[in-house]
Amino acid sequence: MIRSSKTWQAAAIAAAAGLVLSACGTTDTDGGGGGDASGEDCNFKIGAMGALSGANASIVIPSVDGAELALSQWDGGDCEVSLERFDTEGDPAKATPVATQIAGDETFIGVIGGAFSGETRATKTIYQDGGVPMISQSATATDLTQDEPVEVFHRLVPYDDYQGAAIAKYLTDEVGASKVFVVDNSEAYGEPLADRVEETLGDAMVQRDKTQVGQTDFAPTISKMESAAPDAIFYGGYIAEAAPLLKQIRDAGIDAPFVGGDGLYGADFGNAVGPAGEGAVVMCPCAPIEEDSTFAADFEAEFGSAPGAYAAEGYDAMNVFLAALDDGARSREEVLEFIKGYQEEGLSKEVAFDDAGDVPAENVSYWAYKNTDGVLTPEVEVAPEG
Repeated sequence: MIRSSKTWQAAAIAAAAGLVLSACGTTDTDGGGGGDASGEDCNFKIGAMGALSGANASIVIPSVDGAELALSQWDGGDCEVSLERFDTEGDPAKATPVATQIAGDETFIGVIGGAFSGETRATKTIYQDGGVPMISQSATATDLTQDEPVEVFHRLVPYDDYQGAAIAKYLTDEVGASKVFVVDNSEAYGEPLADRVEETLGDAMVQRDKTQVGQTDFAPTISKMESAAPDAIFYGGYIAEAAPLLKQIRDAGIDAPFVGGDGLYGADFGNAVGPAGEGAVVMCPCAPIEEDSTFAADFEAEFGSAPGAYAAEGYDAMNVFLAALDDGARSREEVLEFIKGYQEEGLSKEVAFDDAGDVPAENVSYWAYKNTDGVLTPEVEVAPEG
């Protein structure tokens, strides 16, 4: 649970505290993709890659702002670090040249991201080849670590096998559903998440359907829902498609409870769905940030709004990189080795990574957030079984 007092700040500072930084040398490429950035000047960049514009931006921007806040609170001594933002719109095709640019610039010692699973899948081998350590704040697709892991990739959220099980448990235990209609967006995040929900629901799923990214007319899916008469609906995807889908569901007179995964967990969700989204639920592997916490106050003072989706995870990701520098890391290889052994209490959870780059599942909270008057508010914590 995220702490409400200044203890979070003390813990974060302790995690980022270490050796006083001495002067370092000029950039020296070793040809092995590791990126030695030691030299007379200690100047580094950390990239942040994700959807910073468009319908899904509210899922990403708060986490990058959280990283910016951590950097602004850091005393780097003689070392200067800048956070460089790259807007991929969550599109794998747009993320690929960004990854190539970052990997080819030896002054980048790490990247926060990708924020979405699709762009992460498309770029992680580029970062692996360049030796660039990755810490994702929100990419949850199971295969990123379980099927084809790469050494450089780490993430602060659990993978979708766990999230899907938690969603199914919420649908059956909290909603009381026995006829769930499952829909996904046929994409790298939504489809496997829906697969896990279906698997866990078993006979409690009445029908499965698919939509497409960019789709706006969902008449075929609505027709199937009318025939199936579900007592709950699950959607795996992002806000851009969820909003028109939910509006058309309600326009058709279907009033079954609507539940989505963390791809809908953005401040824009309430505005995008409008009155049709009242009472809709979004599941997220992220604990609520208490409104009276020091972090919330600092975030609002810095950015003019309350911390949103994955702000705490972005904060923690940046602090891991900064702690590596404080510990004396001066190259991509050294930063990567530091991350592998990192274990400190963070703002969002106790931060540590297993051999595949995942945080321990027991360190993660799953929460159902209900859309009330356009605002996602925490409703109940759900623990997946198994």
